[in-house]
Amino acid sequence: MDYSEVISHDGIVTGTDGEGVVEVTITTGTACSACHAGSSCGLGSGGLKSIRIKSEKRYSAGEKVTVTMEQSQGKRAVLIGYVIPLAVLVASFIIFSVAGAGELVTCLASFAALAACYFIIWLLRDKIERRFTFKIKD
Repeated sequence: MDYSEVISHDGIVTGTDGEGVVEVTITTGTACSACHAGSSCGLGSGGLKSIRIKSEKRYSAGEKVTVTMEQSQGKRAVLIGYVIPLAVLVASFIIFSVAGAGELVTCLASFAALAACYFIIWLLRDKIERRFTFKIKD
């Protein structure tokens, strides 16, 4: 795999469950500002992020690792988290405007449709989560 197709972050192993799942904490910082995907991957907002990763290799708490994810998965996350909800908001706004609803009704109905969209994404979070795979770079 070409390195330009991979999003990577340095992290520290904070624990393991003994069954091949490693918990890694990623501290995002200034490196994200230089990354072309920093604004879209969700890690660029700063702070600590905790990720659970399946790994056959054994790691111990405190060990430094590099976590990678394919760039295409980052694009999928942007689609699910931003593009689809924006499309729902705009489409519902247009539909209610064309239907002749008042401005207040159009606005409230559009935001209700947006809330319903995010609620559906939340309901499907386990299924969505299984489609995103993080790996620890060896």
